[in-house]
Amino acid sequence: MAALTAGVLAIAGCTGAPDDPVSVATTAGPATRVDGPDPAILPTASAQTVPTRVAEGVVPPTNRWYSALAFGDPGLPVFPKPLSFQTVDGGFTMGLTRPDPQENAILAPAVADVTVTFDGASGAGEVVEATPVAVTLATGPAQVTLAQGVPVVAVSSDGGGTATLSVPFALAGDAVATATVGTTTYGIALDRASVDGTTLDIDPGGAAQIFAVPDGGSATAFAAALGPIARGADASYALGEVATTTVSYAPEPTVVAVPAARAGGLDCGLGSYATIAGQYEVCAASSVSWDVPRTDPAAALDLSGITDPERDAITAALAADAGAEPELPADTYFGAKALYRLANLLQLADALGEDAYAEQVAGTLEEQLDLWGQASGCDERAERCFTYDATLRGVVGLAPAFGSEQFNDHHFHYGYLLYAAAIAGARDPDLAERIGPVMDLVAEDIAAPGTSDAFPVRRVFDPVEGHSWASGLSPFADGNNQESSSEAVLAWNAVALWADLRGDDALGASARWMLSAEAEAATRLWLAPDLAPFPEYPHGIVAIQWGAKRDYATWFSAEPSAMLGIQLIPGQPAAMAYLDTVPDERIVATAAEAWGAATPGQFADYLLMYRALAGDEERAAAWRAAIALPDTAIDDGDSRAWMLAWIAAAD
Repeated sequence: MAALTAGVLAIAGCTGAPDDPVSVATTAGPATRVDGPDPAILPTASAQTVPTRVAEGVVPPTNRWYSALAFGDPGLPVFPKPLSFQTVDGGFTMGLTRPDPQENAILAPAVADVTVTFDGASGAGEVVEATPVAVTLATGPAQVTLAQGVPVVAVSSDGGGTATLSVPFALAGDAVATATVGTTTYGIALDRASVDGTTLDIDPGGAAQIFAVPDGGSATAFAAALGPIARGADASYALGEVATTTVSYAPEPTVVAVPAARAGGLDCGLGSYATIAGQYEVCAASSVSWDVPRTDPAAALDLSGITDPERDAITAALAADAGAEPELPADTYFGAKALYRLANLLQLADALGEDAYAEQVAGTLEEQLDLWGQASGCDERAERCFTYDATLRGVVGLAPAFGSEQFNDHHFHYGYLLYAAAIAGARDPDLAERIGPVMDLVAEDIAAPGTSDAFPVRRVFDPVEGHSWASGLSPFADGNNQESSSEAVLAWNAVALWADLRGDDALGASARWMLSAEAEAATRLWLAPDLAPFPEYPHGIVAIQWGAKRDYATWFSAEPSAMLGIQLIPGQPAAMAYLDTVPDERIVATAAEAWGAATPGQFADYLLMYRALAGDEERAAAWRAAIALPDTAIDDGDSRAWMLAWIAAAD
């Protein structure tokens, strides 16, 4: 197993070199993971009672944009932009969503304009195929396919069948029928199928693709451009100087809806849709590719340019932070977060030559990681250990936190733990060997580079949106969501570091792709979004991304400091590169709104660290404020020493 290079962990070297062996790597989907870790070493979790609607042989699709179709109460909507889709008894209802910007949210709730029910069908259907991009439901005689990026609901039937439409459609051209509901015109492209008013007949092997006519487009042009149903659509990637995502929809062109920034080079001109993320262009393509800046994993801050007074202040803070030994939490979130904090203190102690503090922190970290890394731990205790859930196909830590037993937030929790394991394991190969089999499974749970019977491929990551989804079962009327973009970036940084330590090239390359995409999405959607189309929304950031809305809100606080702070936590080394791409004036304005009139009670440390990226004057002011910041204002995943080191490194 290859160890992390000295350059990665050295205080002055925080990114992979351009000629790193994984600098150029490509993978295609769907991929099969044939050499992944075996979860049989873990105890089996208690049987889940989650209602599932998943066919035999399909790995349950937790943490997807469409997870509500597979779990929980039927009828919750999902949102393949710009459409909404909901199951009804024996069929589905769908409609075109339209953004409704308000003071603290940009909304686009589900629309039930066209309902389709199949003769002889009942219930909410069953997921028979699932990829990170597309999902197919079997409902009676029909199969219904949705794909993120293809603005249609596609219905096919091997044996043929009849469905009832809630509104009458009339032929509007060759093999296309239309109906108008309110201000929206809907079309049905017919292939070995026919429409007569409210009756849709599909011949054996036929299909009907239902769509909303885009602004500036026509039903006939849209239908003529449609190609094969995008069943099995999936993503691949390439890594070079940039990170490239390619989503392949069909073997020949069909209709896709893409953000305007991704439309270059595509055959567009079919119209556009207004969405909560801005304008989407409607184009004809069999696949769509786009580049984002490459973000490489980082395991240390660059302190090579700090001044002697800064070094003295950081060292003094380290003495206090390393000397304090608070009781460590035992759950998968706060417990893992505490180990992340220790790992950063260990790095600082080594970098500053403070060997006594380094050994003290390393001892505590090793003791805790040995507990978390014990394969049989949950046979002996109910905390600091892992089980394998054979129902939902994943690793569940005890004690759970924030619904992690329902697969909520796994990448947030496990990112902290894997980061600590990578830092400590690179320093102590024997420790890495002891905890390696369990930590391999933890990484596989959230980031498997290929699918298997035991784990889904990249469980939480949505390659079309470029970011992850945090809810395992997504039991919400607004679809799935993600709040902490920064903890998601930490997850892929940590997986990449751990993969490098273990010599898992496939996992490492995949993690670098997700790291790059998630970092770009964090700035594009959360920290520096283009909100010009939504003047009614006065804020400079978004705090939660949903399938159907963008919120200036958090799950845990209404304070402005929480809105921005949750996008900055935990101030990891890899964050400095992408946070520094946010324009200085945007950093200052949003940090000022978050800070308010007095020192906030939460996330003040991260707000200061963020402001330090906005130029020399802001960095100097942040340093002074950080020196004076009370201990109670420093987050439990942070430390004064790390906060000061970050601000010093921001020069």
